[in-house]
Amino acid sequence: MKTRILVLAGIALLLGAAVVPLAAQSLLDNEYYHKAQDLLSQSQQALDAGDYDNSASLAMQARDYLAKSDDYVVTMTQFYRANGYLSIAKDRVSYAKSIDADVHYKAAYDTAVSDVTGAKTALDGKDYPKSIDLSKSAIAALANIAPVAKKPPKEPTPQPAAQPDLPQYYTVRLLLPRRDCFWRIAEYPFVYNNPWKWRLLYDANKDLLEDPKNPNLIQPGMRFIIPGLAGETRDGDYDPQVEYPPLPAK
Repeated sequence: MKTRILVLAGIALLLGAAVVPLAAQSLLDNEYYHKAQDLLSQSQQALDAGDYDNSASLAMQARDYLAKSDDYVVTMTQFYRANGYLSIAKDRVSYAKSIDADVHYKAAYDTAVSDVTGAKTALDGKDYPKSIDLSKSAIAALANIAPVAKKPPKEPTPQPAAQPDLPQYYTVRLLLPRRDCFWRIAEYPFVYNNPWKWRLLYDANKDLLEDPKNPNLIQPGMRFIIPGLAGETRDGDYDPQVEYPPLPAK
């Protein structure tokens, strides 16, 4: 009777260890977890048949496989986190290149490129903490870059009055009941005149968000850069008092 009680207690503990939060369910879909569940089922069957020694042995094997499953979940979680940071760092380097940061912010740009290369190498080598640190370093190196204003010619030729440039920056406003979001900002005629181009804004500014993976979490006061499309000239911050020429809707 004592042996049977001990076996039952061991199986109960293992079954309790197998209960995990919902967020981890997809990672638990691994060979170690499935093997542990199979062994626990066999252990229960042996217990029901009165074969206590075999039931205990099977339960211990299940415990070992559950430990392997836990290690797998931890490793894959680290991988996904490192890969996410690396993706953000790569996007930031690409944006920096698009505004000639390799010329105007050469030291910061070179540091970021080197860090991204190191982060990719660390990720491939499964050194996930190092990869995350290097990706964060790359993002930080380019945190303060911005397009450099063009210098006017020394002796400008008089020109007829021209329409104002489109704004290069837009500060999120609290407009009720229609709140600013990437979709609605992209829809403004002086931005893209097309809400479907919201992804261009999001990709250029997502590292400013509290949660870069959630484009819905933008707050009033955030200052977003507006990446230019082919042809238009952009400069300065959006001024609601200025009437900007609308972009063609396309």
